[in-house]
Amino acid sequence: MINELPEFDVLVEMARNDPQGLERLRNQLTNKVIDAQEDALKKQRLKGLAFQIDMERKRAGTPMAATIKLSEMMCWKLAELNRCFLQPEDIATPTKDASADIVPFRKSDA
Repeated sequence: MINELPEFDVLVEMARNDPQGLERLRNQLTNKVIDAQEDALKKQRLKGLAFQIDMERKRAGTPMAATIKLSEMMCWKLAELNRCFLQPEDIATPTKDASADIVPFRKSDA
């Protein structure tokens, strides 16, 4: 398994002459990050994020369109994170004091 990202010039060369190899490297490095996560919930969230990224890349018509879409996704997430820091009271968190009226289902006559 690859332990570090190759130098930029090596990546450019791979993009030009071995795009399948570059894709394999991307998958290996992504899986390495996911597999290194010990927390099961965090691991599942990373898998979900990797899936989202893969789907956006596939849906994009060109590499530039994929870059723009992924950059947009990243900006939205950073804006969300910033909002959480600035207004933590707006984050919906379940509390033990929450209550609700429970309305029973009526039995049908059928």
